[in-house]
Order: sequence, then C-alpha cells, then structure tokens
Amino acid sequence: MKKISRFFSLCMLIIGAPLLARAQFQPEFGQSLLPKKQEAPESDAAKLTIDYHLSNTFNNHIELGLSVDPYTSSLAGQENPQLEGLISRIGMNFRGELPIAHRFRLNLQYAPQIENYTGAEGKLNEFDAFTDTFLTELSFRPAEGLPPIVASHQFQRLARTSDVYNNTERQLGIRFGRVLEYQLRIHRFDDESSLREDFLLIGSNRHKATARLQFSLPRQMLAKTEYGLEYGSYQTNLNNLILGVTGLADDERRRDWRHFGSAKVLQVAAEHLVFQEEFNLFLNRSNVNFFNFASAEAALSAFYRVDTARWFRLRLSRLWVRFEGRQIRDETGLSPENAPNRSDTQFGVLAQANWQFFSYLTLNAEYQFTQNRTNEADPVLDFLNYRHHVMSVTFRGKY
Repeated sequence: MKKISRFFSLCMLIIGAPLLARAQFQPEFGQSLLPKKQEAPESDAAKLTIDYHLSNTFNNHIELGLSVDPYTSSLAGQENPQLEGLISRIGMNFRGELPIAHRFRLNLQYAPQIENYTGAEGKLNEFDAFTDTFLTELSFRPAEGLPPIVASHQFQRLARTSDVYNNTERQLGIRFGRVLEYQLRIHRFDDESSLREDFLLIGSNRHKATARLQFSLPRQMLAKTEYGLEYGSYQTNLNNLILGVTGLADDERRRDWRHFGSAKVLQVAAEHLVFQEEFNLFLNRSNVNFFNFASAEAALSAFYRVDTARWFRLRLSRLWVRFEGRQIRDETGLSPENAPNRSDTQFGVLAQANWQFFSYLTLNAEYQFTQNRTNEADPVLDFLNYRHHVMSVTFRGKY
C-alpha cells in the first residue's frame, strides 16, 4: 500500500507540477524591459556570427523540470522527490543572414548543445543529453517603417542517455513583427508504442495564435498587452493508471484550449532605472475535467542599466492556481463530501546580473527562488509544499 501511495504521489507530481510551471509567463529579460528603439535599416551585406555559451546550474528540485516514467527511470519510487543536482551545458550558435532579393532576407541558425547532469547518487546521468536545433526564417519587409513578415521553421532533436526520452519537435510559424503571430508545434517521441506515465512523455500537436499591442502613456510610461489562444491535442499511449486518474477513456484524446492574457506597464523612473508592473492570466479548458485550472500572477520588476551590456534585474511575483477538477484529500487520503478544490499559491524571486567584460565575453548570473504552498491535507501529497532554488552562472561569447 505504501508503494502504491508513493507511486500515486509521483504521478500527481508529474501531472500537476508542469501545469504550475506552464501557468507562469516567461519573464522578460534585459533590454526588452526598456522602450524599443527605432530599428536601424537592414544592411544588404551577408553576415555570419558564432556564439557560444558555457553554464553551470544548481537546482535543488530537478524533478520539477523532468518528466519521469516510473517503469523506465531509476528515479521512480524515490523517498524524497526534491532532488538536488548540477546541470552543466555547453553549446554553440551559428547564425547566418543573407539578403536574397529586394526586401527579402534569409536567416539560418544551427545550435547544438550538450547537457550533463550530476547528482542524486548518479541516477541523474540518464538525463544527459545532446540537442540539435535548426532554424530557418524568411523575412519580407513590405515597406520602410513597417515591421517584417517572417515565416519560420524550427526543428529540434533531443537525445538523452536513456533513449526512452528521445524526441523531436518541429515548429512552423508566421508573424507580422511582434503584433500578430501563429505557431504550429508538432512533438513526437521515438517510442510511440509504450504506455507512458505523463502527458509530457507522449506526442502532441499544438496551434497557438498571439496578438500584442504596445502604446505610450504619460510620464514616460509604456503599456504592453498580449492575448494568446492555444489548442493542444495529445496522443493516446497512456497506461491504465493515468487513464483512471485523469478519467480518459482508452482511445480518447486529451484536448485543451488555453487562454493567455498579459498586461504590463513600464515606467522610466530615472535615466538608467526602469520599473515594470505586470498581471498575467492563464486559463486551461480541457475535455478532461482533471486538467481544468486557472492561474493569476502579479509581479513587479526593477531593471537598472549601467550601459547596453551591463545591467541588473530583480523580479518579485505572486501566483495563484486553482484546479477545478481536483478535490483535496484529508489525512486519510479520501476526499470528503463537498471538499474544496485544490489550490496553490507561489511566491517567486528572480535576480539577474549581466556584465560584459569584452565584446566577445559576457557573464550572466541568475538566482531563482520559488515557494509553493498547497491546501492539500493528505500527508502523501506534502511534497507539493516545496522550496525551489535555482542558481546559474553562464559565460557567453560572440565572434
């Protein structure tokens, strides 16, 4: 019984934690916090640049960032789901820009990366990975002063030491500047016949449309709003336990409609200091009640720029998540009559420093802290009350 409880706990973590992570919007970084300057005219010359990066990241809750299949991973059945480890990455980024006709440009990018996991008594070694990413963009600028129309294709191949996680991802997109954007994401694992333990381990198709608006306000303020709509459909190679937990039929596909909303206000407080207030909403509507949830996030950021390549940033955030199809369990592991739904709150801190020593060498240091608290009363699910620390140091170069 104890083993079953642990297994069920792991499944809840696998299914629940990625949803919490996706409920938060990706924070803006660096110069994107400042009002955009007028783009310089595009050069007619072809250009090749080579970037490299070398990073080490300490993470005390690695399992939140990995989807674990209990039948194939040595991490299954761990007493403590909060695993510590060090993730080392080294990668290159080759980018070429080529004018091919009047107002047309072709951008090509190839980015290989190696990841090495260290920790948890060597069990994390199965997640060591090699990633290949190919990106092709064709842009057309209809007229001077108008943003370009860009069609893109990206192909990414991820191969881990444990080949059960090997997968490919293809993204097709078209955008008009940053105002309108559409993206199709096709995600497939090499092994599509095994019964998997998590929706992050099976293939999916996703369509996403995004609209953005930016306008100026009095007193050196800038407002940004964004709305995104995504439709996702998942494959059906899941085992009976997950089908039972989620309520899916054997041959039924999970289908989600996701709504993203964001409003941000930027204020230039001084020559080198910018504040940003933001409010983000995320709503997931699925044909499976288990995956219906809503989240809201409020955040405040301060960005101090010494010069273009030297800056500091601090972001404080509060996130609320309510799962509409998951009633909480009491100390006995059962859901009493009229039990409230599960709800979580998160407090987050993000601190960043970016410092360019030379034109070809830049240091980026980052610290993230997340504290999650849930209203779940079942001791088996106490691991949902966690503190997550991530510390990263990255060196970047450009030639």
